[in-house]
Amino acid sequence: MFWAQDGDKCVIAMTDGNMIIHNNNADFEELSEFISVLSPVCVFSDSQTLEKLSLIPDENINVVYKKADLEGQAVSDTLSSDELYRLLDVDGLSLPDYPHFAVDFCRRLNHGFAKYFALKDKCAVITFNSGDKAIINGLASHEKGYGTVAIKGILQKNYGKDFLACCRDSVLPFYLKNGFKKLYNAGYWVKEK
Repeated sequence: MFWAQDGDKCVIAMTDGNMIIHNNNADFEELSEFISVLSPVCVFSDSQTLEKLSLIPDENINVVYKKADLEGQAVSDTLSSDELYRLLDVDGLSLPDYPHFAVDFCRRLNHGFAKYFALKDKCAVITFNSGDKAIINGLASHEKGYGTVAIKGILQKNYGKDFLACCRDSVLPFYLKNGFKKLYNAGYWVKEK
């Protein structure tokens, strides 16, 4: 579900109760009313937007960017969705239950909206893609140094795309070391149960 405020002052995307807000000079009174009617379970947006909506984030994150400018052929192992899931199922990553992950990931992969780079038992990274954009949706390394191998591999597979990732402060230095630049602070607000 998508909603855009007059003149794209604000754009909302919502799936399964999870809302993403892109603010471009929003009318916050109207936006607040609209959000209360939709009653999302979770809201993701930049820190300033969340603050203006009086939504205190449960978690703060960094949004980082890099142009995928690494040429070459990334040699990735071909893994099943289950093998990828097991590689990504680490502390710090929030994954849905495997059946939901498998259906969503395989559908995106089969339609050209997802790519992955993986080395069996060592590392995995998944991106979701649309046009000339890609976003990292999960990255895990099981051996020192393989996070950088995974980043380089997925950048090669997405050559030419504008690349985004969301990360906690604890892994921000990793992304910066690999050529990403911090764009802004963002956060997740989760409705109390």
